[in-house]
Amino acid sequence: MEMFVSKIDLEDPPGRFEAFHERFSELFKTKTRDVGDKAMNYLLGGLHLDKKFVLTNIPEVVSDTNNQRLHHFISESPWRKEPVIERLQEDASGLIGGGDSALVVDGVSFPKQGEKSVGVARQWCGNLGKVENCQVGVFLGLATPEGDRTLIDERLYLPEEWIEDEERREEAGVPEDVEFKTKPELALEMIKEAKENDVEFGWVNADSLYGRSSSFRENLDEEDVTYMVDIPKDTKLWLEEEKAPQSEIDEPAKRADELEKKINSNQKKEVEIRETERGKLESEVTALRVHTVKDNHPSDNEEWLVIRRDKNKDETKYFLSNAPPDTGLHKLVKMSSTRYWIERAIEDGKGEIGMGDYEVRKWRGWHHHMTMTMLAMLLLLEMKIGLGDKCPDLTVQDVRDILQRTLPKRNVTKDDFRKLLEEKIKRRKSAKKSRHRKNKNS
Repeated sequence: MEMFVSKIDLEDPPGRFEAFHERFSELFKTKTRDVGDKAMNYLLGGLHLDKKFVLTNIPEVVSDTNNQRLHHFISESPWRKEPVIERLQEDASGLIGGGDSALVVDGVSFPKQGEKSVGVARQWCGNLGKVENCQVGVFLGLATPEGDRTLIDERLYLPEEWIEDEERREEAGVPEDVEFKTKPELALEMIKEAKENDVEFGWVNADSLYGRSSSFRENLDEEDVTYMVDIPKDTKLWLEEEKAPQSEIDEPAKRADELEKKINSNQKKEVEIRETERGKLESEVTALRVHTVKDNHPSDNEEWLVIRRDKNKDETKYFLSNAPPDTGLHKLVKMSSTRYWIERAIEDGKGEIGMGDYEVRKWRGWHHHMTMTMLAMLLLLEMKIGLGDKCPDLTVQDVRDILQRTLPKRNVTKDDFRKLLEEKIKRRKSAKKSRHRKNKNS
């Protein structure tokens, strides 16, 4: 394969970064000051740091900043995330939005120690695959079947124990008007806001946590939103031909995996899902018209049950969709496979930008950090698409490498290093004294 790396103008990325800065910096203003420069320093630090994203490390790679300023920017400064996210969604939609794109909901867990971090509780931690002490965020992404993707909104899930504990809420800075909402409710809130912000998408994807919620699906249907959601294999359904007037139903609803056993071989089609590093991913797919259960009877709405078994994997996936009856199988398969790319987007966020490496405990700091993470993801996507005509094989990781080597980076002199080291030692001593005081008082 011919490589096009030589065609990339390495003078171009700094200009693109500067244009990005100018587009968003005006949104980082408070009543008393403009913190747009702090926002871009935070963003620049996340891109430059190869080691764990830690606030105290940013001054080592970014000029004209220090730990105190950055900590205030992310934890205390009252800049509002909403205008930033609105602009971010507008730009993301312009890049990859459209009828063949999906809004994708996914939860992300962040393991934490202690009880002070906002929203932390013993709950299911997908990152570790077990119940553990963690925070859980619900994220909304925009993705194309070809793999372009970015996160465009977020919510922090607050367990009921947090909602009911006024002292904990106040200490963590949780606003008084925040009420308990389930994860599907948080997801619906973000989807509706994305619609209001004119984000262009063809359907919504979500895993079975959301797909099993009839309320989630019904709300999307009422909003005229097409969905393709994962469902558990024990979801009860009626085949269309088994549906009868409610008073005459003798045949009980069957589990999705039981319906799979009734499928004839001629109903199964082999479909290519996508290219992978190991070659083509192919699946055996069947689509059936079904009715879900509502009040122990078949619902009025007829839906698609998509059953997909990926080759070389001992696993069958089940999806439910309110797509129109004339939707073709290849379209249904495309819709069912797009959620994969948001899982990759989350990996990008954690691996390339420090999404999970935050050092904040309070409500404002958590939301600020996640907003800055999504902003960095948008920048990388813009650069990847912008440079793609010259080098179509670029990945997000490649783009970050390009930015690391072309964006301004602090040249640390010996005197600078001594000052940075001195600041670190002072912070360690201060933290140690603080812990000792707490131990004496406890």
